[in-house]
Formats: sequence, structure tokens, C-alpha cells
Amino acid sequence: MKTISIMLIFWYIYPFLIMFASNFVVKRLSLTERVGVRMPDIATFFLFIGLHFLSIESFSVSMMPYVAIIILLIGIGVAIGHARYFGDIQYKRFFKMFWRITFLATVLLYTFAIIFSLVKMLKP
Repeated sequence: MKTISIMLIFWYIYPFLIMFASNFVVKRLSLTERVGVRMPDIATFFLFIGLHFLSIESFSVSMMPYVAIIILLIGIGVAIGHARYFGDIQYKRFFKMFWRITFLATVLLYTFAIIFSLVKMLKP
């Protein structure tokens, strides 16, 4: 069994800190009412950074190339979906949906990375 480093513990709690801080900023500055920005819109970028460093700390290799491919596939899927449903691509709606689906994918990938790093660490 390997030991857990302080940095690894930090990267485990990082998403909760980022989501809490993003929610605080959105509510404090009333960004939802003024410009329509919500917590996932701010937290997504920081979760990318956290996912990169968590994967380097846990697996000694970055997951960012795979994340980039997933994001590209999400963009293609959302664009095709918008074109089929609306007949054309409404850019404001497209980018909002794309960014929020990217947030969900990033949260799932971050969760899987934490689970896999714990399994790797607990493995004899």
C-alpha cells in the first residue's frame, strides 16, 4: 500500500473547493441575474486544471489529450443535435449547452480519476 501525499489529498478536495468558490462568486456578484453565468460556467475551466494535475500526481501522465478528444466529440455531438433539432445552429444556445455538458463530463472524469487513483493506491 502506498502513502497518500498532501498534494493528492488537495487534488481530491479541489473540486469541492472550486464549486463552492464558484457558487460564492456567482451569488456574491449576482452573475446569474446580470449575465446568465452560473457555477458550472466558472468551475469548468478550473476543473480542467485540477484534472490535469490529479492525473499527473496519480498516474504520472496527463489525461488532457483524452479530455480534449472528449470535448471535441461533445462539441460535434451538440452541433449535430442543434442542426437537426433547430434546423440551424443558434450559437448562444450551442455554446451554453456545450459548456455545461463539458462541465458534467469533466466532473465525471474527475470522479473516475479519483476512484482509479484510490484503487491504484490501495492495490498491493
